[in-house]
Amino acid sequence: MKNTYLLVLLLFTACFISCDEKEEEVVGCTDSLSYNFNPEAYTDDGSCSYYYGGREMGQIDVGPTVDLNNEYNVYIDNEFIGRVTHYFPNGLECGNPNSVGRIFEAGSHVVRVEGNGGSDIREGIVNLSPQECLVVILQDLPLAGGGGGGGNGSGNAIFWTNSDLGCGPITVNVSGVGSSTINGFFGSAPSCSNSSAGGNFNNLAPGVYNFTASCSNENWSGSISITENGCLRQELTSSGGGNTTGDLIFWTNHDFGCGPITVNLNGVGSTTITSYFGSAPNCSNTSGGGNFNNLSPGNYSFSASCSNLTWNGNLTVTQNSCLRFQLN
Repeated sequence: MKNTYLLVLLLFTACFISCDEKEEEVVGCTDSLSYNFNPEAYTDDGSCSYYYGGREMGQIDVGPTVDLNNEYNVYIDNEFIGRVTHYFPNGLECGNPNSVGRIFEAGSHVVRVEGNGGSDIREGIVNLSPQECLVVILQDLPLAGGGGGGGNGSGNAIFWTNSDLGCGPITVNVSGVGSSTINGFFGSAPSCSNSSAGGNFNNLAPGVYNFTASCSNENWSGSISITENGCLRQELTSSGGGNTTGDLIFWTNHDFGCGPITVNLNGVGSTTITSYFGSAPNCSNTSGGGNFNNLSPGNYSFSASCSNLTWNGNLTVTQNSCLRFQLN
């Protein structure tokens, strides 16, 4: 009888403890990436909240820790993010208001900085984890030369399209150099170091090169001018072969603070740049000025000026093309 009583007591105690634990089961956020993660919670109640606007997001901040005696334009995935005007001798911490950065989706991103009027260019790929604030030290980015050139007296070129032209891969032949195949497209002019869609020609000696390009029902031909340490981005448009002229747009990626910029194209006329773009615009975009349309293929000299800045140089317009020339 005594043993039976003891067994009943033990069963009752076990049930009481089990029921009590069930009643006290902790609910809350069970995701360790959330800033309100509750390590004691067993059941997620949907209350998880995240920095940077979502679970799969993070932030990239860019800045130098040494004085490079220069200001830099910062591009991430070919989009203008801002201009670095400070350096951080005591180190750069994420969230510093004087650095340049933004929230991005986790994954690989191309960080590109341009200074000294485009003569000092650095570029590299970074990997952003979910809920990470990634600090990119500007001077640690590999030197890319002016516009993607190797900094060794040569220049680079990339042929590209901004949409699928529906004619399959495009084979590009550059006279005396070789061929490359375009098998994808970009939403804006890519860096010469971006080989994800083909169309690349690297380490070219400065000079003028003839080219041809074709797919199943499109053809292009013309010439390109390679400059030392330069990156020439040659867009192929869908008018392939149906038009004997080319278009040109001069543009800037920020306000220089010197008022409207007047651009004179030798033998053609002038146009005025009145605003700027975050990335290279289409030649049909007239909202910021700087357009020259229906130009005969060939070499042109130009000059440009505002209240305290001047530019001049030469460029090559090719048939059925849109040349985007950025003033730094």
